Amino acid sequence: MNVHTLDLHFQDTEKLIASFLVEGPEGLALVETGPGSTLPRLLAGIEALGFSPKDVSDVFVTHIHLDHAGAAGWWAAENGSTVHVHPQGARHLIDPSRLMESARMVYGDAMDHLWGEMIPAPEEKVHLIQDNESVSAAGLTFTAWDTPGHARHHHCFAVGDAVFTGDVAGARLPGCDYLSVTSAPPQFDPDAYLVSIDRLLTAAPARLFLTHFGEVTDVQTHLTDYRENVELASLFVRGRLDEGMDADSLQIAYQAFQMEIAFRSSLPHEAWPLYQLANPTGMCADGIRLYWEKQSANAK
Repeated sequence: MNVHTLDLHFQDTEKLIASFLVEGPEGLALVETGPGSTLPRLLAGIEALGFSPKDVSDVFVTHIHLDHAGAAGWWAAENGSTVHVHPQGARHLIDPSRLMESARMVYGDAMDHLWGEMIPAPEEKVHLIQDNESVSAAGLTFTAWDTPGHARHHHCFAVGDAVFTGDVAGARLPGCDYLSVTSAPPQFDPDAYLVSIDRLLTAAPARLFLTHFGEVTDVQTHLTDYRENVELASLFVRGRLDEGMDADSLQIAYQAFQMEIAFRSSLPHEAWPLYQLANPTGMCADGIRLYWEKQSANAK
């Protein structure tokens, strides 16, 4: 198996969002499509390797957030590829109108530039892959692992000694040790997150492939440190809410908290804005806040 990491140059910036072209003995498979806005870059990257998009028989998306699956419909509808997705996310690929409407409410006029179009995927081209289910693609065996925490509809995909982790192993940009907690709303769940990370730790793969961004080989250290970061981030936000902090102030406090962790990890100053593009702290603070507010409401 040969894994080609394709840089989608999201927002005209290198190494924020990756797609992975997996070259097997019987063809090609793609893990993560990126957003519709970067589809031309993805197609050009495949062709630069000497392949044709038509050679991609199967596409695997870890979850249906736009930075991971925004272009999935194109691969199904225009390229004829089979798209494998978590059962809870499939309906949003078949009919993305609600997903896109919600995103447009958040991003407004920036929506089209950031994310582009999400084409509906033909239902017959969408395969609902279950936890621990394996499928053959490109002459390789891809096994889905249900790994909620970042989103309830999240899979990792294990292939040989490698695992494609989507967002459940965090964001770590090349050459950096800082691990940014991926906690975008609305489905962050710290308890489920830790169970998912433990599942990866127990499996002990040799390599992780992070959508944000690239290959990780110090797997046990990465996952152990990331597990701690998820716990710390969750407890930090809960503490500020217990103190009565409002949402806007919490975003500022959370950014300061993460900046301290980042620079203790020797993150170069120039790398911080890149992390903000890949995984904005304000968005992440909102995701964790929403979880704790729901917990508080349910306890009443």
